[in-house]
Amino acid sequence: MTEPQTSSTRKTTRSPTTTTPPALPVSADWVRAVVTGAQHIPAPAGPGDYGSAAEVLRGIGLIQLDPLTRVSTAQRLTTLTRLPRSARAEDVDSSLWPAGAPLHGAPVSFEAFTKVACVFPIEDWPLLQLRRERVRETHALGLDPRMRAQIREVVAATENGAQIGAIEAAMGAARTTGWNWSQIKHAAELMVRTGELVITARNGIIRLFDLPERALPQEILEAAHLPPDQLRAALARRAAGTLAVMTVADFAHHYHLSAPDAARGIELAGLAPLQVQGWKDLAYCLPQLRDEAPGAGTSVVGGTSEPGTPEPGTGPAARSRLIGPFDPLLRDRGRARRIYDFDYTFEAYVPRTKRLYGHYVMAVLSGAEMVGRVDLQRVGEVLQINRIFPEPGHSTRSVTARARAGARTLGAQLGIEVELPGRPDDR
Repeated sequence: MTEPQTSSTRKTTRSPTTTTPPALPVSADWVRAVVTGAQHIPAPAGPGDYGSAAEVLRGIGLIQLDPLTRVSTAQRLTTLTRLPRSARAEDVDSSLWPAGAPLHGAPVSFEAFTKVACVFPIEDWPLLQLRRERVRETHALGLDPRMRAQIREVVAATENGAQIGAIEAAMGAARTTGWNWSQIKHAAELMVRTGELVITARNGIIRLFDLPERALPQEILEAAHLPPDQLRAALARRAAGTLAVMTVADFAHHYHLSAPDAARGIELAGLAPLQVQGWKDLAYCLPQLRDEAPGAGTSVVGGTSEPGTPEPGTGPAARSRLIGPFDPLLRDRGRARRIYDFDYTFEAYVPRTKRLYGHYVMAVLSGAEMVGRVDLQRVGEVLQINRIFPEPGHSTRSVTARARAGARTLGAQLGIEVELPGRPDDR
């Protein structure tokens, strides 16, 4: 697997004055196939391109975090989708947050925010430097300097990183309970956003706050001080490598950037423009992907440089996977609607009587299409499917077979039985 390009690789930034090729017209089917293929979702019996959750994280660039566990945690659902059936859910967290990483200088990830909490590969720490600086300029003036200094002192005195409760106790503050945050908790979280503190490890589900100069490798710290335009270009290349095809708005949403910052990064990175069938805005991709597009020498159907890239269409039912609501394929609802014609609303916080589909609904991905959705939940040692909903144009029988296949794979990874609904009539 090719390592993602980050600022730490010190690649030369392509000059924005380089002549940009005209936008290449491409089909929506091709885009859907390459976007899905960039996720490297394996066949049920295949080994897959990723061998661990840490490898998945490096490959896809970020994983959104969410505490809901109706099926499993967001990070487990996202990584298990890209791991073989033999992968086990209990191995995910220890792969993303290895025990003892701060002590041994080998962190795998760090936690930060786009608009929401995410975990990123440790190599990408430099890529978010400009965002940390912007937060520092905007919000840090509201922090009491004495409180910041005290928090750093407590963290520095704790060899393996400090839990928020320990920081609060050492400073004589009230303990945070749920969303009732103490002033210390607010300050520590803001210090994570500014880069004064970093989270690279956990004790179970408890996050450990540490000092960047202690927790991060020296080369990662140094790379964060590269010229701003080089960091902007590297972040755009990183996004293009994981999203495959993206608009300025897609890039901005992915990392919570302003539209001007996203457009500038794309320009500096020298990404190739595409005119996607049915899209209002121009899209962009890495130049090598543009060279492989139909009309530029090769085609997805009948051969592609990316092994495992699905051909347009639904593919075999057995290869279907369930996609969680915070998965990179679904977390940007507008992008999912544009690429997959899949209109998704997360209804966990919608009153029961107003839900259209269910409390916790996952998409059914088959080949390069989202063919349906399934309302499911974990009840003890059983993954219970409540209802299956086909998308327009797909029969209930076909979608049910695919939803069942995806649920069986997920159930095997979770180590639990799957309770399937009765066989419906075809319609």
